Amino acid sequence: MRLFLPFLLACGRLSELASSVTEGGTIDAAPPPVPDCASEAPAIPARGCVSGALACGTTISGTTLGGDSAWDDEFYSGAFCFPAGDHHSGSERVYTLTAPADTEVSVRLTSSCVDLDLVAVGWDYEGSCPTAKHLVADCEGDAKRGGDGLVKIQSFSPRQYLIGVDGKRGAVGSFQLAVSCKPLRSQEERSKVP
Repeated sequence: MRLFLPFLLACGRLSELASSVTEGGTIDAAPPPVPDCASEAPAIPARGCVSGALACGTTISGTTLGGDSAWDDEFYSGAFCFPAGDHHSGSERVYTLTAPADTEVSVRLTSSCVDLDLVAVGWDYEGSCPTAKHLVADCEGDAKRGGDGLVKIQSFSPRQYLIGVDGKRGAVGSFQLAVSCKPLRSQEERSKVP
């Protein structure tokens, strides 16, 4: 643990570590897994604009290094994902996700080494991703500073999304995505009058 401590401190995880250390200097519980700042995850080539698939209950680690560079400020502001001028100019990683019916899907981004942003774009993926020329009616983004993010999707019928991880001003680095799902009330339950 002593060898790993400098990496945690360098990655800005001092407060999480301090809250889990007892008076004797031991750790009560292992902190949540985060990407290792000392080494990049392998840069897996994208297959077109998509690097892989996500599903409820999955957790993946990756890097934006070597990803596609199709989504930029023009795309994000046109789809109302992020405000114009956020300077998204680097490579992004994009994953497909099919949200099941009557489900709230939470996608959590952890990136303690670099400030990355998270976006969910409603899109029926058939081999190509949307660009600034496409009309995108459903986009949710989390661009708060610090590298971590959360996007929640409420799906009343099965719907496909593209989940993207991107950095401002060309920032690239390791990240982790975790997907969790919980049931929503069914359409029948929602239509009942109390």
